[in-house]
Amino acid sequence: MTAEVVLEARDLVKEFPIRAGLRQAAVVQAVSGVSLEVFERETLGIVGESGCGKSTIGRMLINLIRPTSGDVVFEGTSISKMDDKTMRPVRRKLQMVFQDPFSSLNPRMTVGQILAEPLKVHLSMSVKDAHSRVHELLTLVGLSPEHAGRFPHEFSGGQRQRVGVARALSLDPKVIVLDEPVSALDVSIQAGVVNLLRRLQDEFGLSYVFIAHDLSVVRHISERVGVMYLGKLVEIADRRSLYSRPRHPYTKALMSAVPVPDPMAERARKRIVIEGDVPSPIDPPSGCRFRTRCWKATELCATTEPPLIELSPGHRTACHHPED
Repeated sequence: MTAEVVLEARDLVKEFPIRAGLRQAAVVQAVSGVSLEVFERETLGIVGESGCGKSTIGRMLINLIRPTSGDVVFEGTSISKMDDKTMRPVRRKLQMVFQDPFSSLNPRMTVGQILAEPLKVHLSMSVKDAHSRVHELLTLVGLSPEHAGRFPHEFSGGQRQRVGVARALSLDPKVIVLDEPVSALDVSIQAGVVNLLRRLQDEFGLSYVFIAHDLSVVRHISERVGVMYLGKLVEIADRRSLYSRPRHPYTKALMSAVPVPDPMAERARKRIVIEGDVPSPIDPPSGCRFRTRCWKATELCATTEPPLIELSPGHRTACHHPED
């Protein structure tokens, strides 16, 4: 049976104005017409260079940032234009784990207070029940109930990220957006957090949107992967198809940088180096936004924006000259 779509982005656009005094001098085109869907119990990975719009999409998906245009649909209901009062019960089901585990936790509150706050605000839970639930959450993410009395600065980076995961789980969500949750952690700690996320997903039937720039981590945790470049979704496919047969030149270049554990195979591989700098999102190139750095670009790429079309079942690519 085909899994149901639990969260969907429809042609999302986000522009941030740049002001010079009282007038608008320019516009940063952070996200430009991105459409994607997240299925029940799956992890959708989103990768791309810094500044490509990954985090902006993550925040729009849970309505922390309102889109300039487009829509986000959660369980069949549009949420992009909901006011704060209408959005409040929906927020229990849409949670986020932020990149920096320290700045996302209130330094003046103990971990127990941080985890109890959403329980009191959203569920009006009694002090006794909240105390019991906090201990349950800490145990669930591999921490001790005794840690409830400590402050965030008393924890390591990996432990703080586990606290962030516990806070996201506190209201029994359906979808969790993970914004580079392991990028600030050591490799060994990364593995522990990723394995924790996989276990919790199996246990509670969660859907994840996993935003990262580490392609190896994304490959390990995601069922499907979307690749972004300068505010555009240029390719999206299931993990095996994307990593074994990337169709967009940008994706192919990214994949060539992923190390493989076989020394002989690694030496035989050809690395594709992308030349030039990423264009400014204030004034992106016409047509295909990757064309200024693409070795396959033609006049068509400069004049016509390539649509995101399905080249093989479940594999969509936005390129006039896709890789064979």
